[in-house]
Amino acid sequence: MARALRVGLVGCGGISGGHLTAFAEFPDKLELVAVCDIDRAAAQRRAQQAGVEAVYTDFRRLLAHPGVDAVDLCTTHDTHAALAVAASEAGRHVLVEKPMACSLAQCQDMLRAAALSGVTLMVAQCERYQPRYRGVRRLIREGELGMIHAVRFDSMQNLPAFLPPGHWLYDGQRAGGGVVISVAVHRIDLLRMLVGDVRRVSAVCRTRRAEFVNGAEDYAAALLEFGNGAVGEMFATYSGYRMPWSQQFMIFGQHGAVHAVPPLGTDAGPALVASSCRGGAGQGWAGQFTGFVPVEPDRTELPTDDGFVNELVHFAECCQTGAEPLSSGRDNVETMKVVFGIYESARSGQPVELAGLRAT
Repeated sequence: MARALRVGLVGCGGISGGHLTAFAEFPDKLELVAVCDIDRAAAQRRAQQAGVEAVYTDFRRLLAHPGVDAVDLCTTHDTHAALAVAASEAGRHVLVEKPMACSLAQCQDMLRAAALSGVTLMVAQCERYQPRYRGVRRLIREGELGMIHAVRFDSMQNLPAFLPPGHWLYDGQRAGGGVVISVAVHRIDLLRMLVGDVRRVSAVCRTRRAEFVNGAEDYAAALLEFGNGAVGEMFATYSGYRMPWSQQFMIFGQHGAVHAVPPLGTDAGPALVASSCRGGAGQGWAGQFTGFVPVEPDRTELPTDDGFVNELVHFAECCQTGAEPLSSGRDNVETMKVVFGIYESARSGQPVELAGLRAT
């Protein structure tokens, strides 16, 4: 039996807390051996919480820590590429929080560095590792919905309601953009897993609140054209005054539909499904709005119902076996092309073919 993957946690802000459970629950798979943050107090708090003695404020010193096999990057978006490349060049496997990086060129730099060093590069797209969404994927793969014709999804928050002005997420240079790269990227990636790659995008982005600077958009709408012919509609906001939910999606197929909407006033809830093999199409005006039943979660190869835990366990297993992660860097650059295509379309006012997108 392979020993646990020894990991250095880099970045001790809010999202890193969601990663700690995996180390506590699966010590045979993962061992947290060091933490690092430019804010020593933040690093010390995480270290104390996780029972780790090694604390660094210098990333290079963490890379030199004896026994570190991999790094878990939970830092600001503008640091992802440089840290991932340095870790790869040092022979360390890399798990990087979403989004992968702030430009296509940075994503490609990360891919090259990992390939040259022969290390695993994985993007922490946690929604791919949630059983309820795997259940939707199973339905689609088994053909229960038939050919997929269309998707719709929302990604909505009111950032000023819970983060003060001046936080780095308001800064388009540090975050790489606004709500699309920071929030909608979750749903873009999930719908890619469920429906397939996107071929072309047309988009509009707007900045309405003064807190958002350096090009960070707080409203965006986009039309997505998938390679299989399906059409998609995206709406995203960082300035929703009030919202019935934070995120939702609908998938319309030839023989059925999936509707994943949380209960009002929450940010969680089961995906729902209606399909022909579960009673046929609804009849009459009222019938078309009925027939939805819960999707059975698919826990195949998923040890828990926690997407953060599952992604970290998956990362450890891929590092040990050499298997390509479900959300590998090679795969996830296609998600980032959608993000960057949305920004390019919003700048140019023209549709963008993602196959022709060039690194800048």
